[in-house]
Amino acid sequence: MSDAGSLKGDIDRIRDLFRQKYRARGASLAAAYPRARRRLPRRLRRDAEALVSAERFADHPKLARTLDHDRLGQAVQALRGHLDGIDLADRRKGMLLGILGAIAFNFLLVAALVIGWMVWQGQL
Repeated sequence: MSDAGSLKGDIDRIRDLFRQKYRARGASLAAAYPRARRRLPRRLRRDAEALVSAERFADHPKLARTLDHDRLGQAVQALRGHLDGIDLADRRKGMLLGILGAIAFNFLLVAALVIGWMVWQGQL
């Protein structure tokens, strides 16, 4: 990551991954980040915030030279590694199983309460 063009491309790729994995829409990374912030692990939030602040300077030729490209490269690698590891199908499956588990628990709780009430009333 030696020039501002590749930095801008990396920032755009991170924004696209936010859009795909977290459904965080935005024209820029600065607009998409607040929507994805709560889902990011704490250790990656600083990296994302560094990229958001660097996005403003990446288009300016003189200010882009003041950025720490090594640090931003590490931030891009860490974020890409995390976002590429997210399996959307597994996440959907987990959400569905969580809902079904809650429904099953509620059904068993209501059945236990009805049986308990019937025993208390002497009908069972």
